[in-house]
Amino acid sequence: MNRSRVKDMERLNQWIGASIKRGAIAVLTHRNGDMDTVGSACALAKIIGPSARACGIHLSTMARTMVNKTGADFLILDPKNPTWPRNLAGIIIVDAAGPKQPGINLPDVPKCIIDHHPAGESFEMNSADIEINWDTCSTAEIIQLWAETHADARIDNQSRMLLLAGIITDTGRFRHANASALSSAGKLARDGEIDFSGFLEDMESIELNNSQRVAIAKALSRVQTLDAGRWFLSHTRAGTNEGIVARALISAGADVALVCRRVQGESRLTARASRNATRGGVHLGELMQQMVVRSGGEGGGHAGAAGWTGKIDVTDASSGFIALLMSTQGGADGS
Repeated sequence: MNRSRVKDMERLNQWIGASIKRGAIAVLTHRNGDMDTVGSACALAKIIGPSARACGIHLSTMARTMVNKTGADFLILDPKNPTWPRNLAGIIIVDAAGPKQPGINLPDVPKCIIDHHPAGESFEMNSADIEINWDTCSTAEIIQLWAETHADARIDNQSRMLLLAGIITDTGRFRHANASALSSAGKLARDGEIDFSGFLEDMESIELNNSQRVAIAKALSRVQTLDAGRWFLSHTRAGTNEGIVARALISAGADVALVCRRVQGESRLTARASRNATRGGVHLGELMQQMVVRSGGEGGGHAGAAGWTGKIDVTDASSGFIALLMSTQGGADGS
């Protein structure tokens, strides 16, 4: 670990220690509630101790299943009227680098931002606030490193499973993992004596209810394909589980998968890219940030997985993304 990251871990530990002395800490997820943000929040709160609690406005299907499986404590907040402890001393926001991403108004307390990708709009930072933003494959890796450095004795098997699940999902089942992510995952599995293959198999077999299965089947039945420049794109609309639909399209041979959804007056784009596409020049996170410049809203993510949300209609949003993808240089073979 380089000197800069050592200092970041010390700053984080000091911020947590000072906050505990003043009162409670809320560990807040982003509004989409995926496995990396939820796993990071639950593990961090558990390792900090009874003064901290993980919370957010939504749990994805995967995250809900893992929270139930591990018995993790997660509080669902009302986005219009969130309830905070009276003695709230600080809030840690994980996997969300922009003020719109948590989906709620934040209380006026010191905040700590922990993330691994940039956002189109940054939080307003005060003297009591800190931000840690590293170029890692997942936020879970940052939480793991802090815990190993400053709270190793308090890392239990529940926390290891949650962090491991976060790394697995944010790397696209390791398709977009680097050496650091693989090392982190291996250490979590080894130290927790987790059956790695069995754990992966359990995650792959997350049980969907009948309505979710029907919605996914409908989304797959209306898939359209086109050559977006030199990229083979599969795109569709879905009412739920956009990530599962996008992953299925990649498995079926698409270079890039785009799934659109209209929810609560906003259009949402969810995109995934194959390993060959990212090696060939596609960076979905950067494309979604370009969508922010083009159409407002908020967006970002990784090279192989990203999203965008905004007020324009779905057709305009998908057309804008496709145009941006077509301008990406290179090809699926990396040429």
